[in-house]
Amino acid sequence: MRKHTLCSWTTMLALAAALGLPLAAQTGTAAPAAAPAASQTSPNPTDVQAPPPLTAPVKQGFWGRLNPFARKKYVQGQLSPIRDRVNELDGLTNDNSKSIADLDARSKSGIAAAGATARQAGEAADAAQQQVQQDGTQAAQLNDQVNAANTKLQGVDQYQVAQSAELDFKPGPATLSANTQQQLDGFLQGLGSQKGYVVEVTAYSSRKGQAGVAASQQLADAVVRYMVLQHNVPLYRIYTMGLGNAAPEAAQMGSAPAGRRTLGGRVQIKILKNSLGSGS
Repeated sequence: MRKHTLCSWTTMLALAAALGLPLAAQTGTAAPAAAPAASQTSPNPTDVQAPPPLTAPVKQGFWGRLNPFARKKYVQGQLSPIRDRVNELDGLTNDNSKSIADLDARSKSGIAAAGATARQAGEAADAAQQQVQQDGTQAAQLNDQVNAANTKLQGVDQYQVAQSAELDFKPGPATLSANTQQQLDGFLQGLGSQKGYVVEVTAYSSRKGQAGVAASQQLADAVVRYMVLQHNVPLYRIYTMGLGNAAPEAAQMGSAPAGRRTLGGRVQIKILKNSLGSGS
């Protein structure tokens, strides 16, 4: 009976020792496995450092490897540092991806803005060049117009004799005979529609002294009156002069020689035109 009892106690002690080994392995090795997780430091947001390398697993149990009797809690304790390190690497990768995407977006935006500014500057330069060309063309046109106007203005006071005629009067009142009127009609034909001309009327008389001057002026007035009333010649275009018994000038365009006198009087008519009247 004692031997049976002793065997029973021996068997129980052996079973207790066998069951105690896994417990001792679990309680003795769990703390070192958790130590790496506790020693991790939170990364600095302003200065991201590379994580330290993973350490080799510590021998566990009597057999030098993972105890086959380890429970789920023990396995999770071994895998938790690995999961934390993988999650940390994923977070760094995501942050780097976001930073790269943000930098790429800002770079594209800056390039687009620079391109738009360059295009606007080019368009402004083209518009300015076109405006300069237009201004140059307008300036050249205005210069040509000014030169043409100067040429015309210079020719306004440069009158030249276009045609002339002489009218002879008998002694007596200063009246125009039918022959004299016909001669004037042919001479003044078409003059009212012309421009840039003046009519010079110079009268001479055979009488002497003041009487001759007055008589010559009456002859000039008679001719001017006929020109204004019958041919609508503007009065501001007519210039008259009575020279009395002075010797008449040489008539233009094949008239009588100079110095020829008449018994009554003589009126010389000259039509003078400038560049406006000639159409240039």
